[in-house]
Formats: sequence, structure tokens, C-alpha cells
Amino acid sequence: METFEAKFEGLFKKYRSGMLHFAISITNNIDDAEEVVNDIFVNIWEKKTDLREELGTKSYLFRSVKNRCLNKIRANRLPFETMTDDIPVAANMPTGLDKLQFNETREKLNYYVDQLPTRCRQVFLLSRVHELSHKEIAELMDITPKTVENQIGFALKSLREWMQS
Repeated sequence: METFEAKFEGLFKKYRSGMLHFAISITNNIDDAEEVVNDIFVNIWEKKTDLREELGTKSYLFRSVKNRCLNKIRANRLPFETMTDDIPVAANMPTGLDKLQFNETREKLNYYVDQLPTRCRQVFLLSRVHELSHKEIAELMDITPKTVENQIGFALKSLREWMQS
């Protein structure tokens, strides 16, 4: 009977490189990708008794990479609240009133983005904040590119309506 350590080493050698490349393709960041993959293997190591046949499958590992990458993207997303007010403008520097209006608009937009349905909000943020293509979002979320397009369209329409009201 194969020991846990031997099974773990086999999984690590067989899948780590592919998992890392997959994570890099999602996060576009080597450090984040390595952290995601290492966390998955640490989690497997810590649950030694739970290492079963189905746990070691390729699909389980790559699904774990995808989910953890999505969580990392969400955690690292740039919230509108942290955007600086000193964005340079070509000819006109913003006045105090401009800054106040900008802050109010930003707060209103944040509020409305948070009101979007969960999947719609995730698609919208992956598109607009993380600048992923429709195809990348579709692959990441296991949905069709047409669904991505529809979700972004719904989000933009809703935000436009809410902001005008």
C-alpha cells in the first residue's frame, strides 16, 4: 500500500507545473499563481487522512486552482474607495466642488455595483476592473461568452438607469 507521502509527492510532481501555468493564465501574476498552487498543496498536506483517489484527480486540482484564483482576484480587486483623488487632468485641475462630485459619484457607483446580482457583479468586475476578455471570463467562470456579454450588458444598463435616477 502506497503511503500518503508517496501519493502526495506523485501528485505534486505530476500536476504542479500545469497548475502553475493555469494559475498564471488566470491571475497574470507569477507570485499570486505560486501562492495559489502552494496553498492547494499545503491544504492537501494538512488533510492527510482525506487524500483519496478522487481528491488526486486532475479535475479536482484544476478546479481548486480556478476557484482560488477567482478568490484572489476578488480579494485583490481595486475598490473604488481606494482610488486617489489626485488623478491628473489635461488642462483643468479639479476644484473642490469637482472632487466632491467625483467622490459622490464614486460612492453611488460602488453602491449600485454592489446591488447587482452576484454572478453579474463578478462578470462586470472581471471585465471592467481586471480587464479580462469575454472569452477569459467565460473560461474562468464556466459560462459561455454570450452569457458574459449578456451579464455585462445587463450590468451596464442597470448602472446607467440607477445613476440617472
